[in-house]
Amino acid sequence: MPQGKVTPRMRLSMLALDLIAQLRVHQWVKNILVFVSPFAAHLLFQPGALGRLMVVFAAFCAAASGVYIVNDLVDLETDRAHPRKRDRPFASGRLPLALGALGPVLMLVGIGLSFWVSRQVSLVVVGYLVLSSGYSFYLKTKPLVDVFTLSALYTIRLYAGEAALQIEPSMWLLSFSGFMFLSLAFLKRVSEYEVMIASKSEYEMRRGYTHKDAELLKTMGVCSSFIATMVLGLYINTESAAAQYEQPIALWASVPIFLFWQSRMWLAAERGKMTDDPIVYAARDWVSQLCLVMLLAIYLVASFF
Repeated sequence: MPQGKVTPRMRLSMLALDLIAQLRVHQWVKNILVFVSPFAAHLLFQPGALGRLMVVFAAFCAAASGVYIVNDLVDLETDRAHPRKRDRPFASGRLPLALGALGPVLMLVGIGLSFWVSRQVSLVVVGYLVLSSGYSFYLKTKPLVDVFTLSALYTIRLYAGEAALQIEPSMWLLSFSGFMFLSLAFLKRVSEYEVMIASKSEYEMRRGYTHKDAELLKTMGVCSSFIATMVLGLYINTESAAAQYEQPIALWASVPIFLFWQSRMWLAAERGKMTDDPIVYAARDWVSQLCLVMLLAIYLVASFF
């Protein structure tokens, strides 16, 4: 075979890789949030629970990939002006735009899978799709509305896990996660704008912010991080924690670890090292992985010893 010649098999392999990239398979890690509430409530390994949650996880993966496809079609021109997003399969032209039809198909697959679990879960997934679509078409252009919407999209995943097993929502968990997800949403936006500022791009103007807003966004995000940690500390001293855990005092060890992790994430963003979604970044970061292992160990000690 002459050097440099692309065979049909190679072309098909490259198309498959571009399709996987377009589906944002690496972003599926965010859907692990559907397992959080059952895990915290010690219900994850009840008979049938894990199977139902796996279906919910798959439903969100399909729905999210469908949204990503539609979002990239909507943002085609602006992505081509972005220093990093211009390399995405649709924006770069590597993937035919006709494959954009997969977006609505995957959304329907997500709804179908969720309906198999329960009607309530299907309504949650539909709500996720409506809010995600609203974000893609309009809400992401509105300052502050965009980060609160991103926070809500994280929280919806959390609630879906509760709905799948009919768990009564914990106000403590919702309060903690609400501030934490708001912090992550600010972190995502700040990390994007650090890249924009470094590249001297005008892309940020299309999102409703300017480079002058970066410091304020950081302040609001860091404050949200510390409030989330404070909520966690307050919860440990409640009757709810005493009823849920054998040794709730052991949970105090999680407070400095969680605060360290949040602080490190913000430091990474400030230094321009975070070029992806914060949760995806954390999944690839060995320090974040170590923090997660320590938090799991603390959870086990508090729960069973």
